[in-house]
Amino acid sequence: MKKFSKILALAIAVIMALSLSVAAFAATITKNPADLTGPASITVNMPTPQGDAADNVYKIYKVFDAVSAADGDENTPSAITYTLVDGKTTPPAGFTVDAQGRVTYVGTGTDGQLTDADINNIKGYVTENDLVATVNTTVDDSSFTVEGLPYGYYYITTTTGTLVTVDSTNPNATVNDKNEVPPVDKKITGATSYDEDGKKAMAQVGTDVDFTATVTKKAGAERYSYHDTMTSGLSFKADSLTVKVNGVDIPASNYTVTAPAGTETFKIDFKDSYIKTLADETKIDIAYTATITESALTLDPEKNTAYLSYGNEDGENHTPPTEVEVYNAQISVNKENDKGEPLAGAGFVLQNAEGKYYKLNGTTVTWVDSIDDADEHFSADGENGTTKGAVDPFTGIANGTYTLIEKTVPGGYNKVGADPTFTIAEHDYTAENLEQSATVENESGVVLPSTGGIGTTIFYIVGAVLVVGAAVVLIVKRRTASANA
Repeated sequence: MKKFSKILALAIAVIMALSLSVAAFAATITKNPADLTGPASITVNMPTPQGDAADNVYKIYKVFDAVSAADGDENTPSAITYTLVDGKTTPPAGFTVDAQGRVTYVGTGTDGQLTDADINNIKGYVTENDLVATVNTTVDDSSFTVEGLPYGYYYITTTTGTLVTVDSTNPNATVNDKNEVPPVDKKITGATSYDEDGKKAMAQVGTDVDFTATVTKKAGAERYSYHDTMTSGLSFKADSLTVKVNGVDIPASNYTVTAPAGTETFKIDFKDSYIKTLADETKIDIAYTATITESALTLDPEKNTAYLSYGNEDGENHTPPTEVEVYNAQISVNKENDKGEPLAGAGFVLQNAEGKYYKLNGTTVTWVDSIDDADEHFSADGENGTTKGAVDPFTGIANGTYTLIEKTVPGGYNKVGADPTFTIAEHDYTAENLEQSATVENESGVVLPSTGGIGTTIFYIVGAVLVVGAAVVLIVKRRTASANA
């Protein structure tokens, strides 16, 4: 038993060790060259939360070589001097090299901070030949450490936002990546009926629906591009687009709007020079309108999807897509006779709660005052692939109460009962609510009496009976008289 307990304890210890190893080494570190064995290290604390975006990639570039007076003492930072790396003959702008080959800073930055111009100069200065490490992180990582680095001055970038830091390993550096994923919140803000969270709405075909997407500017913001895609039943109204901060229109010179090739409806590219002027957590509101042009039912709602790409130049790093859906309803009917058989030739119109009648003009549902101007849908005769008794549905309607009126009754039949009514409830996107139907029955007509026929006939019958009776009486009397004689 004791032996088993020891084995169990050992197994648990191994499992715990493995789990800790997985957590500690979740980030994949690739060094260049792979056998770097220098005395320095760089630890990067990643932003929290990172959101659900694609995994981030960090790249560490060596800008200058360095010699530290603390070489051999990894715990004590000390004086450090910099020189050009092999193959470089000049430093980036903002730096200079003296006669002894030492690099010093001559830029305009203060308090130990580089200017944006200095950073851009370094960015243009380093090449892939200067790349010493690539780190692929996951959304579960909170930090990583690259060890074995030689002393140096390093430029660190990430796909979240270009610059993490420029720092010296003297002997070890710990930096904080303050870049954050910029969230996008997309909502429906104008429709006949939309949910409280703005993610679903119900609206009639032909009406306009307003959308608002809010982008939150985060630390490290760079290359913000808003991408929007609408399904075919939504027609974007380009002249409705507005971009605002704090309710004030952003000058159009600060962004460009394009209609990219492919599936995207439109794209907004913000200029870095403008985004950098905004304080972190500033809200950018992008508002626009689309017209509903097609029926949108439970299995195929119209969708508007958006995301924000940021950071890296290829646009691969982006927020999770945020999506909203627009629905509308339909009412259909099947026509039968009193024997349950399909019946052709019945005509129906649809009336709303205001007493107006349905009419579809191309891609727009309208409601007319006169029943004679309404669209009348007839039950099919079963020819040319149609289903006998079926009536084309009244499509593209919003929530509300409707009455199906049988305007044309087939010859030889009568209407049975009252016209059916339907209620399309708001905030209910089930098939039972959005795709309602009814079966309407007609009964066969009864043959009416001929006009005046029975009234004349009765007198003829009564007269004939009286004549026959009188003849019988006369004959009886004569026979009686002959017998007495």
